Amino acid sequence: MNAIFGFIYSIFGYILGFIYELFKNTPAPYVISLIVFTIMTRVLLLPTSIPQQKNQAKQFRIQPKLQKIQQKFGNDRQKVSEEQQKLYQREGYNPMAAGCGPMLISLPLLWGVYGAITRPISYVLRFTEEAKAFLADDGIKTILEGLSSTKRGAYYQELLVLNQLKDSSSEISGKISQFFSAGQIDQMKSFAEGFYLFGIDLTQTPSIKQFGVLWIIPLLSGLTSFLTSFYSTRMQKKYNPAMSQGSNMLSQGCMMAFMPLFSIYICFTVPAGVGFYWVISNIFAFFQTVLLSNIYAPPKVAAKNMIKDVINRFAYEKSVKDTKKVVE
Repeated sequence: MNAIFGFIYSIFGYILGFIYELFKNTPAPYVISLIVFTIMTRVLLLPTSIPQQKNQAKQFRIQPKLQKIQQKFGNDRQKVSEEQQKLYQREGYNPMAAGCGPMLISLPLLWGVYGAITRPISYVLRFTEEAKAFLADDGIKTILEGLSSTKRGAYYQELLVLNQLKDSSSEISGKISQFFSAGQIDQMKSFAEGFYLFGIDLTQTPSIKQFGVLWIIPLLSGLTSFLTSFYSTRMQKKYNPAMSQGSNMLSQGCMMAFMPLFSIYICFTVPAGVGFYWVISNIFAFFQTVLLSNIYAPPKVAAKNMIKDVINRFAYEKSVKDTKKVVE
């Protein structure tokens, strides 16, 4: 399994490294590279969102028919379920289309992004073997564990190393020459300097116990996540009034609150570079949601499907008539 992860990380690390080379002479090169990289990965994930949006349009179309089934069969749950399944088959609607399928497609991409961001020495600068030997040293492990403010710090050792390389008095700076060449050390130091965004050091992890400028990252993450959740919920209620009733409304409200809070929590447990990726990803997701909800608006898609159905029906009827004439 580690070999599979390593392969995925190396692909995305190579892409991020290539982008970094293009922008390394600009201010905050890593920040710019990360923005471009994030947009690229979100574009790659875009095809997984389109079927979900189309499925919502189908749901809008069959909603009146579902209501008729409910009215006709009342409290007979088994009959209602049977008729609903028949309707789904006729209309080509899959209630689970937004479930496991898109997730299975997007997971390898998310793994690759995560590995490239959290292990830049190994996969972006591609000093893989040197980094393994360096991070396996017991003395350096102790130093890094002492520097980490979270239990999850062990996962972000390479970002901690980059953070320490900016401090000439760091113990790591004195030991690093045992594992890396002078040229590699210069590359890492130069790379580390590109982690600043308006004075925010993206190699550091925000502390929930100590208010500071790093709090901007978690708060932006929560805000951008809320915007996406709010807009999605608003669109669902607009085209599916049943979502505003009873348990559906409660579940939607819980989800709208949960995702932003979860984003804030995660960003307080990971280096700001990972949180920054999350923020950019959320912003892109918001605009993607707005775009797709307009392009594939349920009324538009339903109207197009109805026209196609009418055309197909006329074509079928004409085909039947033509066949009868030939037979006669």
